[in-house]
Order: sequence, then structure tokens, then C-alpha cells
Amino acid sequence: MYIEFKEGLKHAVKGADISDNHDHFKDAGYVLTDNDLIVDIDNLPKEVIQKMISIFNVKTQIVWTDRGCHFYFKKPVGFRGATKVCPLGFETEYKHLTNTKYITIKRNGILREIENEGVREDLPDFLYSRKRLDSLLGLDEGDGRNKALFAHRMKINELSMWQSVLRFINNNIFAKPLSEDEFQTISRDVKITAGKDDEPAIADFIMTKYKVVKYLDILYHFENGDFINDDNKLKRLIFAEVGLQKTRYVDEIYKQMEYRAPLIDSNITFDIKFKNGILRDGKFIEVEYQEFTPFNIDIFYYPDAEPVKAVDEYIDHLTDSDADYRLRLLEILSHPLIVNKEFKRMMGKFFIFIGDGGNGKGTLLTIIRAILNSKNCTGLSIKNMSDERYFTTMQGKLANLGDDIQDQPIDNEQMKLLKNISTCDYVATRNLFKQSREVELTTSLIFTSNHILKSFEKGESYKRRVDWLPMYSKPKKKDKRFITNLTTTEALEYWLRLIIEGYLRLYENEKFTDSDIVKNFNDNYHEENNSVLQYLQDYQKDYFVGRRSPECFEEYEIWAEENGLNVQSRKLFVQSTCEKFELSIGVKKINGKAARVFL
Repeated sequence: MYIEFKEGLKHAVKGADISDNHDHFKDAGYVLTDNDLIVDIDNLPKEVIQKMISIFNVKTQIVWTDRGCHFYFKKPVGFRGATKVCPLGFETEYKHLTNTKYITIKRNGILREIENEGVREDLPDFLYSRKRLDSLLGLDEGDGRNKALFAHRMKINELSMWQSVLRFINNNIFAKPLSEDEFQTISRDVKITAGKDDEPAIADFIMTKYKVVKYLDILYHFENGDFINDDNKLKRLIFAEVGLQKTRYVDEIYKQMEYRAPLIDSNITFDIKFKNGILRDGKFIEVEYQEFTPFNIDIFYYPDAEPVKAVDEYIDHLTDSDADYRLRLLEILSHPLIVNKEFKRMMGKFFIFIGDGGNGKGTLLTIIRAILNSKNCTGLSIKNMSDERYFTTMQGKLANLGDDIQDQPIDNEQMKLLKNISTCDYVATRNLFKQSREVELTTSLIFTSNHILKSFEKGESYKRRVDWLPMYSKPKKKDKRFITNLTTTEALEYWLRLIIEGYLRLYENEKFTDSDIVKNFNDNYHEENNSVLQYLQDYQKDYFVGRRSPECFEEYEIWAEENGLNVQSRKLFVQSTCEKFELSIGVKKINGKAARVFL
């Protein structure tokens, strides 16, 4: 799309015409889309820019300007920034929809020179770095070129073409190139010399090479395309870099990284990384992702993955072949993939798979763990969740999968925690020997139990938050390779297809699929859990209108005792009666006196 600019200027007037074609505009701008990123280079001679295009084989759309050129790339996911020094050693300006709506394409009736029109390549790593780089443009002998180029080389160590980048800088960005001997000294592979008191420098090198960061007091490093948190592997990487050294030398390097690695804010909403892309806010984006995220799932996502008969039969077994229940179950399995706190609050629930023993509930948790990656899961019971010794393990996890919950009532402290976590509210957490702090967890809570658990709380907020999922069907035959067959590469890809379909449904519908099986079971559960609801089944609204609550409560009390049921509090009786019949307590004259009655 193109917009008409004010004549002779580089901006549009309010209400300017927009068209698919710029032919009838004398001055025009290209209307940026959310997927466009323009790299504006205006501080290099045209011949240097042309050398860069040739050396690095740039084939994206290029628009030549009066002072340089605009490169049109695909905007990377989550890209931010306006002006930075790029790895090629000069300052560039990045224009995208956040900071620029239109960009000049035509002036005074003359269309700018355009190459590769319509092509959008991915942003190459030599034109952008998140690191803070110093400009090398115009450095000459006596300006510290050698030191500056070596420091630059260490910062761009992870670039696939770092040698070519250094050569381009030396030949085209410096005012005068280094001699070949000087350049070779800087550009050769860096060998770490583990000398005395070199631990800080070696820590810097390793943090750069392996992109070491610290998240939730844990060190992560980049290896084989993923960020992993494995202290044993990291210490062995240090040994591999420094050779055979005493352990205290390696420990000092490790401590240097612990104290100095970049800190990742725990409140950031991270993307979920798969082998071929990421999930973000209800969309799958196919991208080769190298940004930090603690959530790595080592499976390819294919929206057309081939169905696997064993998976479909297992889901039908769990859901009694009910179509709506099947959709709801798959949406529940997708719930851990929602990490946007605002949306997850709206979908805030915790889930309990209920059934007799030996019918596949525990197997389902094993499969969920295989899909999500065991490092993204914990396995705490409801009781252990309220124990601060265990609770901290849930931070930075996609799901807590608590298997075989014992037949114990859910007390008020446990209920508060279940509700706060399911709605991403702040909860206090404390590591051993450290002060507590408040965090917002996005962990999904999924449990299995052979028992219908009572709860101290009976109110509406509990009803909204809990989802009981009945699974009582028994397997017809046993198969010793049952779990193996459900977690083959093909099966996991099919599981992921079904789960992401559920994820996309949740974002589209903003609610779980209605299921009569689930609704009826939950209604019956809450009636069993709250004897007031059982009592109210025998009455109509008119029976309570105009009557005082103490009088009605006494009748309920007698009924509960006669039927051997626990008598609930008067407060719960009034609350349940008002909710069921849409009543409230108000003042009404009875025999000339004011009385508080159901209205």
C-alpha cells in the first residue's frame, strides 16, 4: 500500500489518499506493515554499500535514497530499537511500524531506484546485534584501531560470518586498513590461555561465546540451538575451554559468571520455542529462534501432521468417545502453552483428572511431560505445593503435573494457592536461607486422583476455578509398549498438532469448549461437596422469598443431621441460596417490624 505525501515533503497530510499503486501520486510513501523492518544506511558512500551487498549476497528489496539506501527485511519477532551500531561497525537506523508509519518511495514525480522489488529476506545477523557495539567508522592509525577491532571481534564471536565481517570493517570502515599481519593477528581463532588471575577475562569470553544469562537465579547457556540450565554441562564447557586446570580455577570462572551474567527479568512473557518456530499470543510463527526463552520443546510442529491411530484411540478411551469432551481435553492440554498472564487470568482454572486406578490418567501425565519437556514440568501434590521447600521449583515451569493425589480435603491455605496460581496472581516464594519475594506464576496445575476430594471452601470462586475431568473407562487389554507407542516421534508430532489446535481455539473463542459430560460431573461434585446445594434441590425460589435466613437455616440444619451430612455454615447457606435462586438479603416489614429476609 502507498500513501500520498504532501508535495515536496516526506510526510502525509491528515486524511491523505491511500492506494495499492503509487502511479497517480507525485510524492508517495510506502505504508509499513507489522512484518516490515527497514534498515536505513545513510553514513556510507554508495560504493561501500554496494560492496557490502555483493560480499554478503544481500537479495532483499533495496531502495536507493539521496544519502544511502533502505533495505527492506522481514521484521524479527519481538524486534525493538531505532538506532544502533551494527556488527559491520557503523550506525544504522531501524524503521518499523512502532516508530515509522510511512517511508519515502517517490519524490517530485520520480520513483526512487528499486532493486529486488517485493523481496523480503530475513534480517541478517551482520546488520543487527542486541549487544552494545562501538562505532568503528573512520578510525585511523593512532585511534586504537587494533584494540577496538579485537574488542569488536570478541562481541560478535557468535556470528556465522565473523571473519568476513572483520575483513569488511578493515577494508571499508576504517579510514586506513590495518596491515595484513596485524589483521591476521586479530582475526585468527582466539585461544584461551588459562593464566594466573585470568578468570574474569575467561568468564567474559565464555559468557559471550555461549550467551550465558541468569534467570530465576539459574545460569542458562546456549548450546545446540537451545538455552539450557545444566550446571554440570556448563562446568564441563569451562574445562573444555581452559584445558586441565585445578577445580578451584574452574569454580572461580563459574562464580564470575554467576555474579556477572546478564539478568533476565522474571516478569517477561517468553515465547515457547519448538524445533521450527515459536508460539506467541495465539499464533505459531515459523522462525529460527535464538533469543532467550526458558521454554524449549524439542518437537517439530506440523499443522498437517499425520494422524496416529494409537493416539486417537487413547483420547477416545479417556473421553468416552465424546466429541465435545475430546475438544475440551485437548484445550486443557494446551493450557500450559498459554504464558500471557492477562489471557491466562481469563482462562484461569486448575484441572483434576478423576477415575479409578489403572485407567490411563497417570499415563496422560507422562505423555504431557514428554510433549512439554520434563525440564518445563514439576510434579508436586496439592499438599507439597503449600510447602515452601518445594514450591520454588514451580517457578519458570509450564505445568505442574501432580499424580495420584491422596484422599485429603483441600484446606483453605491450599485453596488460596491453587486459585492464585491459576489466575497468575502474586504469590510469595522463598528459596532456602533467602528472603521471600512475590512472583506471578503462569504454571498450569494438572492433577490426577482416584478420589473425589472435598474442600473447606465451597463458594463460587472455587467452582469457577476447578475443572474435574471424569475418566472411568477401563482399558480392554494391556500393552507393555503402550506409552512407547504414544510417544514415538510421529505420535508426539500428532499430539502437538492436536494440542496447538486446542490452543488456537482457546485464543479464538476465549473459553473452553462446553462439554455436558464435564458440566454434569462438576455440578454433581459441587452438590456433594456442599450439602446446602443438595438441600436446595427440593425447593423453588418462592419458598424462600420473604423469609428470614436464620429460620431457613434451622430447617436445613435439621435436614442435614437427619441425613448424616456435614452441616455447613450459615454464611455458606445464605450465599448458596442467593446464588442458586438469584436472591439477596434485604429489609422488609413483617407485622409492622423491620426484618432482614430473602428478596
